Amino acid sequence: MAQGYFLINLSPVKPSSILPVFSLLTIIFLIYSGSFNTPWVLDDPPNITQNTRLRIDNLMPETLWQTLHAKPFAPGSLYRPVANLSFALNWYIGQDNPFGYHVVNLVIHILASIFLLQTIILLFRTPALEKYSPQDAFFIAMLATVLWAINPIQTQAVTYIVQRMASLAAMFYIWAMYWYLRFRLTDVPAQRQLHLLLCGLCYFLSAGSKENGAILPLSLLALEFIFFSRPTEPVYQTTRKVFITVGIAIIPLGLWYCFRHHYFQNFFAPIGSRPYSLYERLLTEPGIVIFYLSLIFYPLPQRLSVDHGVTIAHSFFSPWSTLPAIVILFGLLLTAVLLRKKQPILSFAILFFFINHLIESTIIPLELIFEHRNYLPSMFLFMPVAAGLLYLLKIYSTQNRIIYGTILLFIPFLLIGTGWSTYLRNTVWASEKSLWLDAARKAPDNARAYAKLGELAGWNPERSPGQLALAIGYYQKTLTGYSPRVSFKAAILGNMGEVFLMYGLYDQAIKNYTQSLALNPHFNNSQYGLAKALVMQGKFDDAFKQVALALQNDHFQSRFLNIGGLILLRQEKPEAALWSFQQAMKISAVKEKYFFNLGVALSRAGYYNRARWFLELSSKAAPDDIKILFSLLENSIRQENQQKTIDVAKKIIRRFSVDYIESNLKNMENDYRIVPVSTELIAPAIHRQLREHIRQLITKPEVYP
Repeated sequence: MAQGYFLINLSPVKPSSILPVFSLLTIIFLIYSGSFNTPWVLDDPPNITQNTRLRIDNLMPETLWQTLHAKPFAPGSLYRPVANLSFALNWYIGQDNPFGYHVVNLVIHILASIFLLQTIILLFRTPALEKYSPQDAFFIAMLATVLWAINPIQTQAVTYIVQRMASLAAMFYIWAMYWYLRFRLTDVPAQRQLHLLLCGLCYFLSAGSKENGAILPLSLLALEFIFFSRPTEPVYQTTRKVFITVGIAIIPLGLWYCFRHHYFQNFFAPIGSRPYSLYERLLTEPGIVIFYLSLIFYPLPQRLSVDHGVTIAHSFFSPWSTLPAIVILFGLLLTAVLLRKKQPILSFAILFFFINHLIESTIIPLELIFEHRNYLPSMFLFMPVAAGLLYLLKIYSTQNRIIYGTILLFIPFLLIGTGWSTYLRNTVWASEKSLWLDAARKAPDNARAYAKLGELAGWNPERSPGQLALAIGYYQKTLTGYSPRVSFKAAILGNMGEVFLMYGLYDQAIKNYTQSLALNPHFNNSQYGLAKALVMQGKFDDAFKQVALALQNDHFQSRFLNIGGLILLRQEKPEAALWSFQQAMKISAVKEKYFFNLGVALSRAGYYNRARWFLELSSKAAPDDIKILFSLLENSIRQENQQKTIDVAKKIIRRFSVDYIESNLKNMENDYRIVPVSTELIAPAIHRQLREHIRQLITKPEVYP
């Protein structure tokens, strides 16, 4: 193959390779140009914006190291470190502005596309495909790459920010394949070693982005046996032995993983929070994989969704489509094996697709279906399509000019139609509401879409009776739909309770939380919500029982310890409250948020100097929070520090209006959401200083300019 066809090469790049790559970049950019302001959705907040270990403000080694251990809800655990590091660097540059994250996601998609193009071109230098001319090879590579890059199904991996994990893993995966091919096609020993080293590095980066990358050796094994099947070649013999060894090693590792997670022991029973067994998942996935293929080759925007409805297969005949799906799947695999020599392009495309669905589409109890799971597996699926179109063009170029012209016109129309479909699909991601309304229309029996719509309406900052009715209506519809989790209804009832709580309807909130806990007594979100609702009603003893029960059930979480401390302060038990706040701060990743509560508890317990230190730190972080200044004033009064009392009172009346001060004094004593402030103690000091302030304004206006 002529060197001019390569962009990524150790030798200088020739101008002839720039134009197609630039064209590819331009096409992708134009199609995704409307996605840069797509907001945070679904799993974005817990993985990124609410993940405190990713909120870095410096690039020190210890700071970057903590980002590698940023598993949501389990901080400290190593979790997809390469992807998380990239999110942390995004945060360092632009915090929670989604624009920068979308730019990086698109760059990853473009780089993956460029390397896919180069990898396919390299495949045509292998023994199995060397019969193709350079021009034919480039035509197939370019068309296959563009069809993959602009396919609407890829929007979920590119536009959905957190699925950078999938696209980044795929990018490094195809890089590894590229360098492996360079290793196999180079005779210079020094270059071979470098290429193999780069292949290994990209492999680890891929697996470090998402676990799917670990399956790379099987893809390379398929590549080796399909494209390099020359038994007499020494390198073939060596690589064959290496891959057989790796294959043998993967089998016991896979079995160990399954036994460790008790998959085989619970094969026919629902596992974890899923409403299906691993046996049922294994029966269901062939139908889903066939559905994936239909989406890839018939990707109308009307068929794509962030959340598809799924019918669980309970046997080979329930539903009836289960057995046909399994037969089709095995038929495709058999076709790939039998056509390995005659149709290597088709064979490899099929095998690569199924190999890279092994992790997410077999027995591991993940969610059943997500479109982004096809980003990596579909990379070579359009090679047979492009090769088939080229074959037809060559036949009919001499036999039938009308058919030849029709095919020639079909290709640009195919590209324009596919690109336009992707652009339209991206418009659905314009807001979280539009995304979930779209999902609800396409799968009306699926509960998750209505649950998300209920959440959006219930947590809408513009609260009104209409928003409340809309939220509860969505949630009630959710209760009758299909749920992907056993505890889903308990969670929905808990969410309804939370909405009622936000609207001040405490009796209704308590009713919903109680119903939620009746379905799942260990659902700690509802337990926490019930404790909050009881606190708001002043039922501190009942609320503390919920806190104690949660801690007894191993929900040793900072939020329960925090609300427990708040209750203990209301019950005039400052020493116990102090311990509770200290424990909350000890186990929390963000210790600063407990400084204020800890300062109040210290003050109530008589540790005035230590209390002031925490309260002043809180006031520096939130200088416009009047309740912190009220607590500082209370601390000074309890310590009988007259000068400090005057100073804090002056700060309050200078910073806030009289109406604002009086309103907060009136409401704060019975505001059970926060630690108590003795308004009886602080009000006289504020009023006394206010009178002095007015007197000074009258007699000495220059004192208060």
